Amino acid sequence: MDKNKNLALYGILGAVLYAIADLFLYVGVEIESGNLLSYCHVEEWRLMASMWISLFASLGLLCGFISLYQLVKKSFGEKLKFIMILPLLACGGILYCHFVLGVYNPLTYQNAIKAGVSESQIVQVLESAALYLNPLTMAIVLSGYITELIVIAGVLSGKFGLKKRFLLFMYLGYTLVYLLVILLVKTTGITGLRGGLESLFETTFFLPAFFAWKKQE
Repeated sequence: MDKNKNLALYGILGAVLYAIADLFLYVGVEIESGNLLSYCHVEEWRLMASMWISLFASLGLLCGFISLYQLVKKSFGEKLKFIMILPLLACGGILYCHFVLGVYNPLTYQNAIKAGVSESQIVQVLESAALYLNPLTMAIVLSGYITELIVIAGVLSGKFGLKKRFLLFMYLGYTLVYLLVILLVKTTGITGLRGGLESLFETTFFLPAFFAWKKQE
């Protein structure tokens, strides 16, 4: 039990680290402007810092998904354990989005500019790539929602051994953090602070697993 609880804790820490890595990419950036190049001007040191932080964050996420897989297997049985393939796809998608879209794209942009490629040409390339990548991105998002549904089903059915109000406290806690960040943005004017909130939400994948394993000790 301790092993699975610790793995779930690593998953929670991984999600928090990813949120920090996102802040290196997005603080000071108008990420909601719709401009494909809005995040491509981030300094190289910030991109490198984000990449290394997310490397360890990725390891944490993988540990968290292993813990959640073991909990689903124990709670729902051998046949339903295969549903965890979809959350695993979500984990792979998170890695893809951060390393490729978050780090590699800005680095490619910056090096292309140095090589004499015009911004208009880069935008055209990014727009063309987006047409192919959008279906993949949607699949990643759907896999993430399925992960959340698995967690909700496990708690509401009682199979995780947690009270139903656990979900209320968990989502309320995240909502309070979200509102605090919005308040901080309004009072300081710092843009991009909300960039880490999506990754922080991924803690809700593993919090139920952590407390479920803790309760079974």
